[in-house]
Amino acid sequence: MRMGCKALLAVCWLGLGGMAFGGPVAAADNPFAPAITVNQGVITHYDIDQRTLLLEALGATGDLRKQAIQQLTEDRLKVQAGKEIDIELPDGAVERGLEEFASNRGLTMDNVTEALVARKIDRQTMDDFVEAGIMWREVVINRFRARATPSEADLDQALALAASRPREMVSLAEIALPFAERGEPETIAFADQLYRDLSRGASFADAARNHSRSATAEKGGAMDEVAITQMPPAIRAQILVLRPGQVTRPMPIGGGVAILKLISTRQAPPEPIKADDPAVRDALRQQLFSERITSFGQGYLQELLSDALIVTR
Repeated sequence: MRMGCKALLAVCWLGLGGMAFGGPVAAADNPFAPAITVNQGVITHYDIDQRTLLLEALGATGDLRKQAIQQLTEDRLKVQAGKEIDIELPDGAVERGLEEFASNRGLTMDNVTEALVARKIDRQTMDDFVEAGIMWREVVINRFRARATPSEADLDQALALAASRPREMVSLAEIALPFAERGEPETIAFADQLYRDLSRGASFADAARNHSRSATAEKGGAMDEVAITQMPPAIRAQILVLRPGQVTRPMPIGGGVAILKLISTRQAPPEPIKADDPAVRDALRQQLFSERITSFGQGYLQELLSDALIVTR
């Protein structure tokens, strides 16, 4: 399964209509036994375990196993939808998708590979994750391109709105843990324990001063205020679900992992916008198209979920 545009990379958790996925945690004797079938697609217990590990590595929070089942169910439907309209991904599409995935997080492919190995995640698990996203992007663009393409009037309206909309500013603190100091598996294990301690009320500032290897360590990890829209999409997605005082799970960064804490948010005056600048209009056109494609895709995915035959084994 494969991944696509940045908006789709930040995967949307869509509910499954209250469907229960209880039952045995599974086939200890055969992890490759089917756990769920989605139409003709099979999800094994191993698939679920691996996707859960991947979500943890990406810093997801909440019930990760439930999220893994939701994602895998959706991924099967996305790939099936692509096959129904004869979409075939070109050679190298997955590799390019992985490079985009890494770039969106400020990582290299070596960083991604190191993180997968350290957490015992199969490369195929990552490839499938990326493949479903790429396939889905092709499906929704094929179906909704005309409806999603903004007109010049749409751009004018969006620019006028942006010129009057306050910017959301966030203050963050960081703990940066390089692999070079402890080794990759040890660093990840240490970061996971540190996250648990911080979630239970341990001092973030003290942990940053003692353990972080960022230049911000002496300030308790405090970073300069930044507009939320200027943050990388993958990190922005993690910050948007936090309340002040909460921390992210450890997230991969170049050569290590990081934990971020949301300190505060505030509204700032809007930045001046050059409405006639071709570069500004082109960037906004791409943004609006991406937002609309994502919205159409979410609606279409809900239709596929409603019509699908989903059986828990």
